Amino acid sequence: MIIRVRTNIGIWRVTITSPPSSITTQTILDTIAQTRPHVVYEAPLSLDPKCSEPIDTSRPLCEQQGVQMRDGLMIYCKVDSSTCAENTVGNNNNGDTNDTNMSTTAAASEPSSSSTITKRIIAKDGTIKLIHTTDTDPSNNKSELGFRKGLMPLRDIKKSWTLNEFNAMDDKYNFKIKRQESSFVGVEGLHLESGAVESFQNYLRRFQFRQQRFGYLYGRFVEEEEDTQEEEEEDRSHLRQGWGARMPQKNESKVKKNKKVIVEAIYEPPQEADADAAEGFVMLEDDQEENVEQVASLLGLRKVGWIVGQPPRETGFQFSAAEVIMAAELQLECAQGVEETPFVTVRCTVGDEGNVIVEAFQ
Repeated sequence: MIIRVRTNIGIWRVTITSPPSSITTQTILDTIAQTRPHVVYEAPLSLDPKCSEPIDTSRPLCEQQGVQMRDGLMIYCKVDSSTCAENTVGNNNNGDTNDTNMSTTAAASEPSSSSTITKRIIAKDGTIKLIHTTDTDPSNNKSELGFRKGLMPLRDIKKSWTLNEFNAMDDKYNFKIKRQESSFVGVEGLHLESGAVESFQNYLRRFQFRQQRFGYLYGRFVEEEEDTQEEEEEDRSHLRQGWGARMPQKNESKVKKNKKVIVEAIYEPPQEADADAAEGFVMLEDDQEENVEQVASLLGLRKVGWIVGQPPRETGFQFSAAEVIMAAELQLECAQGVEETPFVTVRCTVGDEGNVIVEAFQ
């Protein structure tokens, strides 16, 4: 027989194999406990939606006034939503469940201090799940009350807060991507070997720029020098001494400003185009990585940047989040830490008129 139990969180379908004449409220509670062993009842089983007419626990359900025993019979109760996680209960060889059933409705409505309850968590895939916990009082765990995991509650840090104070403290734990104010590459910028770029474009043209691809740029960082502005004075003997005198300026030698990047070759490591991947491709194991580095070193070259082929995108959309992360990882690797580096990022795509666009970024 199927009995429907309407709760404040939904309707439960309870299948009971006992004869209808022997079904009691305890039979229903025991059946519910097989799948929801930790449920806490805020109002007992009743015949009305307001739960103002509790079912008499001393008599079978068929003897209750106004009850017609049939499939789909509806009864009502109220439960604590945080204790209703459904659980698959295993059976032993004797057919008995491993969980202890509730003895009475009154006992079921009062949670035991040793019983477990559930709490909501956010899983790695973003779904919300209910898990069992033995801590019936969340205030015992300070980390659960903190405004961020692992930190103290706001009241323990400070008694009163203004909105500006809270936002200022919260911003300390928010990671932001800021615009790079100045370039580490000199005024001469980036020089790409036309043959290497043409070979990289051929693959993209073959698939009409619908498949993404990347490669490493090998070349040199060339230091450029800039003369400091000097004011030359032809006749120093006429310099006055005292008020308003112009003191002779010291000659300064040439200083290193920054660097320009010259790309001689592009190496495309093993990879597979994958539209489902965040980057648009999947990097494969490269058995020739060490050989490539050795050959480049013998030629006086080093890894100076990377190039990525992109499909047509809307105006203003330069890089995806995955491409920005990959560029940051390669820059950290080149600089061997958080240091200034002229490591460059080059994007290769096609414009609205079918013209190939090659742009350098840092």
